[in-house]
Amino acid sequence: MSLSSISRTQVVSVAVVAVTAAVAFSPPRLALALVFAGLAVLALGVVFAVDRERRTLAEKMEEVRVQLDEMARDRHDEVSLARDRDVRVRQTIQEAADACADRTVEGWARHERQQARVSAPLDQAVGSGGSPEGRSGEDSGGRSGAHSAGDSGGHSGGRSSEGTEREEARTPAERNLATAQDLLWNGYSSLGLARLRGLGADSEASPAVRAEAHKTLSNWHRATGQPESARDHAHLADLSAPRAARGSSGVPSLLTARIRAPRAARHFDVVLMSDFRLPGGSTGSNLQEITAQRDAGLTTGLVHHPVLRADQSRGVNPKILAAVDNDRVRFVAPDERVTCDLLVVRFPLIGQRPMDVLPTVDAARRIVVLNQTPNRRYGMEEGAHEAEAPNEAWNVARCVKGFTSMLGEHSWHPISPRVREAMVLHHSSEMAGVPLADEDWTNVIDVDAWRRGGRRNPDGRVLLGRHSRDDRDKWPGDPAALAAAYPALPGWETHVLGGTRFAEQTLGGLPPHWTAHPFDSVDAREFLHELDAYVYFTGQGHLEPFGRAPLEAIAVGLPTLLPPSFAPVFGDAALYTEPEGVRAEIEALMGDEERYARQVRIGHEVLRERFSHQAHLRRLFELGVRVPAEFLEAPSPLLVP
Repeated sequence: MSLSSISRTQVVSVAVVAVTAAVAFSPPRLALALVFAGLAVLALGVVFAVDRERRTLAEKMEEVRVQLDEMARDRHDEVSLARDRDVRVRQTIQEAADACADRTVEGWARHERQQARVSAPLDQAVGSGGSPEGRSGEDSGGRSGAHSAGDSGGHSGGRSSEGTEREEARTPAERNLATAQDLLWNGYSSLGLARLRGLGADSEASPAVRAEAHKTLSNWHRATGQPESARDHAHLADLSAPRAARGSSGVPSLLTARIRAPRAARHFDVVLMSDFRLPGGSTGSNLQEITAQRDAGLTTGLVHHPVLRADQSRGVNPKILAAVDNDRVRFVAPDERVTCDLLVVRFPLIGQRPMDVLPTVDAARRIVVLNQTPNRRYGMEEGAHEAEAPNEAWNVARCVKGFTSMLGEHSWHPISPRVREAMVLHHSSEMAGVPLADEDWTNVIDVDAWRRGGRRNPDGRVLLGRHSRDDRDKWPGDPAALAAAYPALPGWETHVLGGTRFAEQTLGGLPPHWTAHPFDSVDAREFLHELDAYVYFTGQGHLEPFGRAPLEAIAVGLPTLLPPSFAPVFGDAALYTEPEGVRAEIEALMGDEERYARQVRIGHEVLRERFSHQAHLRRLFELGVRVPAEFLEAPSPLLVP
């Protein structure tokens, strides 16, 4: 044992034993002297120990005081810098406000010089695409961010006439984008982020503006250490406007961001693959399912699969972008690996030519929703209009091969009894090896969200209406049938949302009692709320796969008149007649309030049972998705005033 390893306790113990032995074996006087000597030594030891501890404590307190002084100085410096920066930003905003107020040459020049002074340090620090680094040359918002040599050298003039013209030529959305970027990078990030998120889903903004908003958000999240959010917005930029997002480099934003995919595979309850560019019923159906899943607490991954068409530069429908919250609903990037309980592919044309690059989706179960029949027409008009559009919408044999290669084991789910009948009667021999599910994957709708409070206030008019894409097959081709379906009677009006080009060709012009609205120019729900009844007839021989437009009309609370071929789809929810019988049916409804209310009530009851969000969640549960129990209860009785 070394001397350094001997503890104080051991030394004291030995000393006590030695003193005790000396006292015990010594004469009384010597023993007493030894006791006093020992006590004196002990007292001195205590004094020395206390003094040593006091000095040690004093040294530590001095160190703490020095550290506190340093922290106080640092904090003071930070506060001073923040205060100075805040003062500069406030001065900049005030200068800009003054410049905008007087619009004088001197005001604009003062604003530009002040803006250059404040943003110059940032211009050297961050990235491009809406970040301060990208403000040289043409910035991401479309403005000229470079100042001439005269500006930096004491330029006394104002904004050039060319710059003023360029500023005035910009759209409100482009100006809003530029303002949002200024707020984001100049100290008002919460305001800038809110504006940019709104622009990213703004249907009124151009696809290029939506893409630039997401590129800016991506740069912000990357600069603030949020790589996953940066990836999400870079991908959304590519989806919003594929061509514009690539810019001069020709490379998608997701690749130029150089942010790797998450190492751990994300798990979703449902992954939905579709062509999210589409403007009509397919997008409406996707939105309803996404909303139902989100409201039930489920997570949904979206895989965008644009089908092989001429216009590959077209972006994702802004209605889909608005539903993405990057929490419960997010797009899955092509380089990601994810898992899910259920993979749903909506749009059979995807299987005809699958994309070369797709995310890896490890799904417990995989289904394909047949929301379109292989042929556009069956029966007597099967060969009509070939010059305008081939009758074949998608090839069954090629889709069987494509989906089997892409998905492995899977099943096909018709969207309605009408599609099922077409597959069984006309295409069963082409479906070798792919099972047709026993249950249809019908469209769904949020009945409570669409339902109006009551009938339109009577004013002596009868307002009929319909809404759909303006396609030849969406209209009866016989002039007499079309005229009978929408009668020209005193006080009767026909309102159409979606365009009337083909109807006008059939009738020789727009009838005076018709009012036409372009597609998506009016919210469909608001449009339907102002009608008395809904009448929907299509071209002879055309097989409407489901009929999302009539579904929305029934949900609003409109008595809906359809051709008898729709009866297997909607059952008692609609009324069925030929065009010649429309007048009698409408007169009976408008003349009998109880009959009108009864039809509305029956329609809502059928929709709640078979076409509601709750019905969708029940079928997800049956396919293995873990839906919370409270969303699986039977629908409550519907009370209609």
